[in-house]
Amino acid sequence: MNNLKNSDQQEFGAMSKKYISLREVGRQLDIPPSTVVYYKDKFHKYIPSVGGGGRRRRYPSEVLEIFRRIREMFNNNWSTEQIENELALKFSLLMTDQQTDQQIDQSVPFDPSESLAREIGGVLGKMSDVLENQSLFRSEIRSLRDEVAELRRERREAEKLHAKRLGELEKEIGELRSKVKSAAADRNIDFPPAEFLSSPLVIRSEGEYLGVQGKGRKHFSLKDFVQLIERKMSDSMLVETSWKRQGEHWVLVLKTEDLESGREQDIVLVAKRTVTPSRNTVSEIIRLNVDGNDAPDALLLTLFRQLKAVFNG
Repeated sequence: MNNLKNSDQQEFGAMSKKYISLREVGRQLDIPPSTVVYYKDKFHKYIPSVGGGGRRRRYPSEVLEIFRRIREMFNNNWSTEQIENELALKFSLLMTDQQTDQQIDQSVPFDPSESLAREIGGVLGKMSDVLENQSLFRSEIRSLRDEVAELRRERREAEKLHAKRLGELEKEIGELRSKVKSAAADRNIDFPPAEFLSSPLVIRSEGEYLGVQGKGRKHFSLKDFVQLIERKMSDSMLVETSWKRQGEHWVLVLKTEDLESGREQDIVLVAKRTVTPSRNTVSEIIRLNVDGNDAPDALLLTLFRQLKAVFNG
């Protein structure tokens, strides 16, 4: 680290009446203290200073431009050699003053006591530099701790807001579920289980269970029956489907309306779960009513024959 002597201080005083500390350098340039110390140690030949070591050492305000330029070159990925060459060219006046001071020192007769004093002073200066660096590092650590504490506080606030919002959403969901259940209870909404809908659909004629067997041994189900009716309806036909449970029976109500003619039709199908003598679980049609008239067994048998023809393609 190169220090300027009294004559140099006067010269710098003419150039700049203001001296600053490394802490002030970091503050004005917004550079972390540890980075300022790194720049100072690595390029000390190009950074003039006055006063004693450590905290008593001060730097002319011109060093702000030196540190700013060093940071700029580092950010541009310059090599150390390139940075030193740039500093030597741009701040050659300061270097010339230092070299002149060194030449004057060499012209003075050698004095052993003065040499020893210089060595001791150099050691003390280095110790002071270490203490100054530690002080800067502590300051940076305190700043980082404050930032971490602030981030933790912000995180806690965010977690509180998140938990509050989550609680509000859960409450809203609970209220919606209650409304849905209440509406379902008011409308007596019910729906048969999937097993009942997918079981073979059969009628019983003269004690025998008759169903529709399709290709690949696939059976015709109650679900297929509903889908078949819906597919047969044209775009101008409205279809409304509803289910209702009556004891062990399921009642399917199909209401249709022809938008062109205005003709309406009501189809009511009553079915139940039945286990046949061969231990097969089926959905048995108990009753089929069209516009208030029950379909006779013969009509049901004809219907199933037509279903078989349609189901087999």
